[in-house]
Amino acid sequence: MKRLALSLIACVALALPAAAQTQEVTKIGLCDFTRVLLTAYKDTKAYRDYDQASQDIRKEIARLTAELNDLQNQKLDADKANNSTRSLTLQKTISDKTEYLNTYRTVKSAWLAQQGSGLLTGPVLTEIMDVVNKVAEAGGYALVLRSDTDAFRSMLLYRVPEIDVTDDVVKMILARQGKPAG
Repeated sequence: MKRLALSLIACVALALPAAAQTQEVTKIGLCDFTRVLLTAYKDTKAYRDYDQASQDIRKEIARLTAELNDLQNQKLDADKANNSTRSLTLQKTISDKTEYLNTYRTVKSAWLAQQGSGLLTGPVLTEIMDVVNKVAEAGGYALVLRSDTDAFRSMLLYRVPEIDVTDDVVKMILARQGKPAG
């Protein structure tokens, strides 16, 4: 019985190094499509239009916010002066403008997200996918995940920066476009 146990232990001890040598490590990569778009396609008309719309929306939100701050200061002054009629009128205006600002933000944010997703369609998406495939094959990656989605961010608990292939994808796209990698 003792010999059998020793024989089994010896077999397991000899088999472990062989099993460890045959085990392959699967490489996983991440690619931030939004960063690829903002870097490699920033000179396209579609991106410039998107960027201009985004800037216009930010300016409008800043203008509306400043207007609200001014109205709140006016209300404070009316409260200090015990002018309840003016204070109530301003409170109603502030409430209406706050609701408008919140609705504006929600609607425009959704619109920008839709437009941003639209930028990642057709030939742009085809080129990005082609380059991701080439980078994955060259780097020996078995799987490349898109890392810029809310669903991915909510699932990701930890990552090593070295698995991010975004810079490689950007460099290859810029090379295809005949542009220097910046």
